[in-house]
Amino acid sequence: MSSGGRAKSPAMELSLSPATHFGRMLGASVAMRRLYPLCERLAMTNVPVIIEGETGTGKEVLAESLHDQGPRAREPFTVFDCTAVPPNLVEAALFGHERGAFTGATELRQGVFEQAHGGTLLIDEIGDLELELQAKLLRAIERSEVRRIGGKQWIRVDVRIIAATRRHLDEEVAASRFRDDLFYRLAVARLELPPLRHRLGDIGLLASHFWNRLNGSKLPIADDFVAQLEGYSWPGNVRELQNTVARRVVLGDLMGGEALSPPSTRTLRPVASAESAPSSSRPTRPSDPGDVIADVIACGLPLPRARERVLEAFERRYVKHLVEKHRGNVARAAQASGVALRYFQVLRARTKRREEGS
Repeated sequence: MSSGGRAKSPAMELSLSPATHFGRMLGASVAMRRLYPLCERLAMTNVPVIIEGETGTGKEVLAESLHDQGPRAREPFTVFDCTAVPPNLVEAALFGHERGAFTGATELRQGVFEQAHGGTLLIDEIGDLELELQAKLLRAIERSEVRRIGGKQWIRVDVRIIAATRRHLDEEVAASRFRDDLFYRLAVARLELPPLRHRLGDIGLLASHFWNRLNGSKLPIADDFVAQLEGYSWPGNVRELQNTVARRVVLGDLMGGEALSPPSTRTLRPVASAESAPSSSRPTRPSDPGDVIADVIACGLPLPRARERVLEAFERRYVKHLVEKHRGNVARAAQASGVALRYFQVLRARTKRREEGS
């Protein structure tokens, strides 16, 4: 099974869905509505799935939606990012370790396979996994069992595997950088998420969605801002779009006219004070955001640091507000934020570190 530019068998040529979303995956373009019937069918199965697509296209959100819309929805959804763990710790993170198995192993730790038992395990950026560990991963998937480092017993696990990658795995297999047996074991179904530049009509829909999430629907998103967004190519895809909308909510006219340039060259044009910005473009938050912006400007900080201060304040208040609103339920807070659970947890941990360091 595949989508996007890959060849499809006649049996898999499904009609366009009338839906504008699948789970938390939002999009009304033809490219997305072509995916939804396939996603709905795959969600109800236990077959392995490979999700391919450029960075920022929403692969983790799609994986979580496949889990949430299927029979394992009440069981764990666990994410393992192959690029986020040091190479010497990947095996322990995957399969767990016994106490004393190696230096620093002061207690027994379950690996992600055990943590995901009964549910779904997303192996993110699987194309970056080293060949030696690919062989061990293949064994765990084929036999549905793992053995912790330093352990003697094999442990049965019931896990649905979804893999995600920004790489072209066919090319990685051809170059002998990815095991062909692991590839064929995982590629029972393949979904290719289109880049945002190929999703005609979705930029305005997504921008309005993010705006309403972040701004609480207190002010409508400006038409000229949407027009500016729709004229940009979005190399960072949906993630870049969401970050751009978040900056607009926080900074309003402080974004200036170069808000859609690459981050390395982006500049902001500060105004003299928060009061000089038109009321229609001022960001709205639980407490007065103008005070934060005015205070930061008054400090006379260099532009990059001033911008960082404002964004830190926004993230801290936004995360705290959602967690309190959902009575400490981080999963529900993440769902309400419109971002993947893992990214929301990263934001929450980052804001906690800032508070502890202040």
